[in-house]
Amino acid sequence: MNKTHLRVGFLLAQRPNTTRKQLSPLLLFPDFAIIALGYLLRRFWMAPAAWVTIEKLVYFVLFPCLLFFSVVSSNFDLNTVGAFALGGPAVIFTAFVLGWLGLLVSNMGRVDFASGLQTAYRFNSYIGLALASRLGGQSAVANIAILLALGVPLCNVLAVGTMSKGGRLSAFVDILKNPLIIGTCLGIAAKLMGVQVPEPVMLTLERLAQAAVSLGLLAVGAGLVFSGLKGNWPVSVWWLFVKLLVSPLVAVLYAHFTGLGQEQTMVLLVFSAIPSASSAYILAARMGGNAPLVACLISMSTVGAAITLPLVFGLAQRFPL
Repeated sequence: MNKTHLRVGFLLAQRPNTTRKQLSPLLLFPDFAIIALGYLLRRFWMAPAAWVTIEKLVYFVLFPCLLFFSVVSSNFDLNTVGAFALGGPAVIFTAFVLGWLGLLVSNMGRVDFASGLQTAYRFNSYIGLALASRLGGQSAVANIAILLALGVPLCNVLAVGTMSKGGRLSAFVDILKNPLIIGTCLGIAAKLMGVQVPEPVMLTLERLAQAAVSLGLLAVGAGLVFSGLKGNWPVSVWWLFVKLLVSPLVAVLYAHFTGLGQEQTMVLLVFSAIPSASSAYILAARMGGNAPLVACLISMSTVGAAITLPLVFGLAQRFPL
């Protein structure tokens, strides 16, 4: 494809007669409605302990099954993912660097600042997988699984490197034990070796994969918290701006200059535009950062993404680069 005639809208129009549906804001409504339902259930009905169990089930069982199933059953070519795979780290590292500009409007200590900085470059895997599945099916899920497998370790290295007072070996072990990375890597290995997974096993994995997305989104909603900024509004607004608006712009520019295909551009845009991950809160609490601030920023980025995601896709569809 001639890059001089490349249009982001064209890149996103993979399937005939479905582009408008795919990029309609209403297409994102079910996912954010489920997130809202999770918040209401957590607030008015289900006990907090129940959500801890649900989140563990999703994280350790259901999502690894979804990733493995999607990679194994998709027909994408692993030999063509080079430039695409590097797009995720490029977006993350750019957001990480830009996030440091928040020092100009913040007087937080190093660890507190670094804990909040996570929300500028981390990503919510649950929402990313849900949107990829809705917009592109198993092939899109398999593609975003590649970005997750590279992005999760990079985010952890950046976060631990800026917050750590020691103990980096344990953080490295946590990366190797990450269920999402394990599920993706096992799927890639099976695909490279041409392993034929028995049909009954694939059907079982498919059933588990179907349960993963909805439960994952409910868990995201249950974790929303809207207090904890305490005078840190300027830097918080900057981090949210980088996460929700600047990162998608970086993704679009990267796709343009590297000549990515239609589906890969769409997946990279999804990856760049999704809100921050709850893992940022967990690491902040574990390493002595400002956990309440991080929890609030994660929640605000999730709510903000309900507005910015349709905006990002709408602008990408309408305007050429």
